[in-house]
Amino acid sequence: MMPVNTFIRWENLMDILTHYGVNNGFMETFKHTANNEKINLCMQNQFIRSCLEKWLDDSKFNESLKNLTKSNETRLAGNEEFKMNRLELCCKLYTKAAQFAPCKSIELALAFSNRSAMYLRLNKYQECLKDIDAALNILENLDINEKEVHKGQLIIKLLKRKIECLMTLKQYESAKTNWENILELSKNIYKIPLEDQFIKKCKILLDYDKNDSNKIDIVKNVDEMLTEDLIKKKLDKNKITLPFTSSKLQLCYTEAKGRHFVASAKIEYGELLIFENPFAFVLLPEYYNSFCYNCCAPLKYYSIPCDNCCTILFCDNKCLQEASNSYHRWECKQGTSIFKCIGIAHLALRLTLETSQGNRNNDQIYILLTHIDDFKSLELYQYSLTATLLLIYLQKKTNFFEKHPNLKMSSVGNELLHHMTRLVCNGNAISTHMMSDHESGSFTSIIDESQPRIGTAIFPTSSLLNHSCDPNIFSSNMLKYVVIKASRDINKGEEITNCYGPNFRRMRLVNRQVSLKEQYHFDCKCCICMDPQKDDMFFKIIEGLVCLSCNNEISATLSDLDVKDSVYCDLCRKQFRTIDFKKRLLKADKTYNKGMKLLEASNILKAKNVISESLRLYTLVLNQKNSNITKCEDSLAKCFALAGDFENCYMYLDRSFNAIEDRFGKNSLEVAYELDKMSDIMVNNLDMRNNRNLIHKALRYVQRSMEIFHANLSAWDIPYNESGIANIKYKENILLQFLEGRF
Repeated sequence: MMPVNTFIRWENLMDILTHYGVNNGFMETFKHTANNEKINLCMQNQFIRSCLEKWLDDSKFNESLKNLTKSNETRLAGNEEFKMNRLELCCKLYTKAAQFAPCKSIELALAFSNRSAMYLRLNKYQECLKDIDAALNILENLDINEKEVHKGQLIIKLLKRKIECLMTLKQYESAKTNWENILELSKNIYKIPLEDQFIKKCKILLDYDKNDSNKIDIVKNVDEMLTEDLIKKKLDKNKITLPFTSSKLQLCYTEAKGRHFVASAKIEYGELLIFENPFAFVLLPEYYNSFCYNCCAPLKYYSIPCDNCCTILFCDNKCLQEASNSYHRWECKQGTSIFKCIGIAHLALRLTLETSQGNRNNDQIYILLTHIDDFKSLELYQYSLTATLLLIYLQKKTNFFEKHPNLKMSSVGNELLHHMTRLVCNGNAISTHMMSDHESGSFTSIIDESQPRIGTAIFPTSSLLNHSCDPNIFSSNMLKYVVIKASRDINKGEEITNCYGPNFRRMRLVNRQVSLKEQYHFDCKCCICMDPQKDDMFFKIIEGLVCLSCNNEISATLSDLDVKDSVYCDLCRKQFRTIDFKKRLLKADKTYNKGMKLLEASNILKAKNVISESLRLYTLVLNQKNSNITKCEDSLAKCFALAGDFENCYMYLDRSFNAIEDRFGKNSLEVAYELDKMSDIMVNNLDMRNNRNLIHKALRYVQRSMEIFHANLSAWDIPYNESGIANIKYKENILLQFLEGRF
């Protein structure tokens, strides 16, 4: 049985129950039980049910409950950071204090109040006003006047801060209304005198009525930010009903491929093919504090906490209410801690909550294959254990079955299991692109192997796309919506294909085949997999070796060093032991790692010298386009940028660019990031005003990067990345002015 008072990790509990199933004859019974009865079987087993119930009752899951003490401690820690002007950390601490605070409590009001002061210092006036109003709304309904918190003083302080914000934004009519309110409160209600300095500052409001032209509040222009409301507004404007599917996509069916899309007419590179909202999705736990739990909007500064748990955040009250009125009421409190432990099973629960409502078109989900009969018995047993856990959770931790008296536990359990197996083959990533604010002249890493995956979703229409290791579409996300565009020209009659993960640019043929067979239960027969020679040629570029004698390229690659005893040079006819290559590579790797540690320690000069030596050592073994060479050139470029030597920085970026094109493709986001980075270095740091050739080159970089971003990420007139694209447009404008001689 489970140890007392010791939290057992979910994977360890799974091991215990698996051991029980195998060694107590339960697995034999399980194997011969129909799929729609497997959850009933688990529920009826006393040992399994007892273990799952005890695990769900563990006190560790109370960590996601509200906590007054933690709220106060975290807010006080935020105050210390505020004094030190460390505002980024201060913001996180005040937000965390708000998360811990019970709904409509004085602790929540204080957290919002303190965070509003931090926003004011950051000149984030709109965010400041939101927090002030939230704090005032709580205080108006609280009957408090404790030693530590004087309600009247706090309200007066907040109103003064609000007036300061409104005046800065030139919203004088609103400021005057609040000024009249604060005068009444200070004189007649709370008997708290206002400072002469503040009264003097607000004198402008006394003359407000004398000038009629001032009676229209001037709201500071704010760039259109990507929000779910904005997406819906743009869709309405363009008369788009979701899911959007291009008229050039024809849904077909064959026995071999199942349902799939084919181009009914020629499709141009960059054409929008599918725009879809998820049937259901979940945010990954590591991003609970970074993105809205309901719409996936980034939460760089402003956010509001859930009313009943301290784990998740929303971008606004609308998202909070939308989540609370639908799925989150069944997930809240201890649930948010529990779901951190069980991976994709959380999405199976969310999907079950959606399909059990019966008010949506569930057929689009049910027709997606589960491959449940293809799972090995042990694997299906473990999925069944997880589904049983979720069923017990709904029964014991929520009032789900009370609110749905017509639902039978057995049918819900069966639904959970089938959704879980359905998601293994049909789940899609929600990823984010260009998330960090772009600072002029900034320098980030060249090669980003993959964009951050922040959530997992099920998109019924997009799930109809079959896999190819060399797909002809590019998939990205706008918040939780998926955007699918043509990554190259697609001929009439050609199948539209997605990549399920194993891409020929990142994984060899044999590894791709194994991965796809294990997860998706098919043997890939895409064009690149049916042409092993083409696959080999690609890896000779990014994993290529050179002869240890004549330094010319040889046919062997890095992968060959793990399977062969020797390699051969066709030019000088010499044969070499693979162990000799490995020794040299190990020395180069150690040198590079040493250089990177020096760079992390800001010892830039030594780092540059050591990384330069690692580059020399790599070039004795690897060809020029090998990814190890590229990473060295990238790191050297960073060293030179940090040292202020931008000519050498640009030189190394330029040297590695062709290799990045070959590796990731000419229309890839990786190439766009590189072009953006190189143009940053040129525009901001190189003396190019009198060098028209350099200006033209930088302009080509800027315009090509903009074209790639637009072709991959855009949909109608929805702003897919306001800060990054704004910076690219700014650079284009500067370069055009250089050409005109205006600088």
